[in-house]
Amino acid sequence: MNAKDILDSKGRKIFAVTEDTTVFEAISELANNKIGLLIVKNATGNISGVLSERDIIQKCIYLKKDPEMLRARDIMTPKENIVVAAEEDDIQNLMNTMTEKRIRHLPIFGGQALSGIISIGDIVKSMIEIKDYEIKSLIDYISGNYPR
Repeated sequence: MNAKDILDSKGRKIFAVTEDTTVFEAISELANNKIGLLIVKNATGNISGVLSERDIIQKCIYLKKDPEMLRARDIMTPKENIVVAAEEDDIQNLMNTMTEKRIRHLPIFGGQALSGIISIGDIVKSMIEIKDYEIKSLIDYISGNYPR
């Protein structure tokens, strides 16, 4: 299973805000959509960074800054620091990257285009589905209920 398979299963909806969006508005977007990461776009519509729950906590809430006064651009992780993956990357590689980098979301690219975002929850769900299928196949094989 690779990133493309996970995106095909979960969907490819990408939530984005502009650099000028207030952090308060970004928090609303995260909460309303039950997500943990937003893509931040500049005035021309190109990706300039990402804004995560962790960015908000560490760079706004913890420092007691007003989320209505800060803009996404003030606390986002800039494009050059974003960890990304490709649609062809397998699930083990995705999990290793997320674990090593201590991140919970990976923007996924198909060529040069952003095709979706995978969370650590998506990885865990997919791995459980794989293991459940393997266990069922082994049980069927042992019990003689396998196709001949």
